[in-house]
Amino acid sequence: MTTKDRRITKTKKALQNSLAELVSEKDLHTITIKELTTTADVHRSTFYAHYVDIYELYDEVENMVIHELSELIETNFSLEFSMYYQILFDYVEKNQQFCKMLFSNHITHSFFDRLTNLFKNACLKSWCILLNTTEVSADLDYLAQYHLQGCFGMIRKWSEANFAYPKEKMPHLLSIIDTSLTNVINKKLRKKEEHPF
Repeated sequence: MTTKDRRITKTKKALQNSLAELVSEKDLHTITIKELTTTADVHRSTFYAHYVDIYELYDEVENMVIHELSELIETNFSLEFSMYYQILFDYVEKNQQFCKMLFSNHITHSFFDRLTNLFKNACLKSWCILLNTTEVSADLDYLAQYHLQGCFGMIRKWSEANFAYPKEKMPHLLSIIDTSLTNVINKKLRKKEEHPF
């Protein structure tokens, strides 16, 4: 990486971090370029050298997070639902500032929609393998949706509390819900084995 590339990376990182800091406190659409560049200690013209507006900067952060989580899920595919929770909790802990922004009430729902689709597809893929089927029933779809919204709700609360609650306890809390869902999946699996046709 050249000196120029490092400088650009450093500038973009400063802008991304400053946006995350501001969005954790106020709505995205209320943030001005002047406010952002002052927080980042970056000249206004420098901002416009990289972005058209604040929304383009926000999209860059959102896309980055979704891309990184996608890669983590793809390389750590598992039949265990809890594995996906661990991936998400570990990622959130390592990227607290960005995640605090993305899980706040100050942005659009696009991130949650994309995150839900990402994790739901992974979970449904695991369940279909366990159930030896290629068809996603309405039951499974609703169960996955319910499960994930509970998980994301917990992360939002964790974020709002500045991640004070121990990360190690989070999977245990979710396992209480997970046990119920696992029982449902196992029940479906037993029925399939008893009545294969």
